Amino acid sequence: MAETKRIRIIKGGRAAQAAGGAAEAKSVAAPAREARAVVSDWVRDHRRRTDEFRRNYSALLGEVGFKLPGCAA
Repeated sequence: MAETKRIRIIKGGRAAQAAGGAAEAKSVAAPAREARAVVSDWVRDHRRRTDEFRRNYSALLGEVGFKLPGCAA
């Protein structure tokens, strides 16, 4: 009978991480966390400005006499 050969697969990413992955993971996590905070601040500010614009525009249209279809007043 033929003898079965064992095959060992080495993936480049995992071998590199095993050597110095802990220090590298910490250095990558800090900028990612910082970027997430910046984007969250931007999204929060954008939503606030959008709501403010919507209220102001609705009030302006109301002053002119334009009634929005969804408003019962």
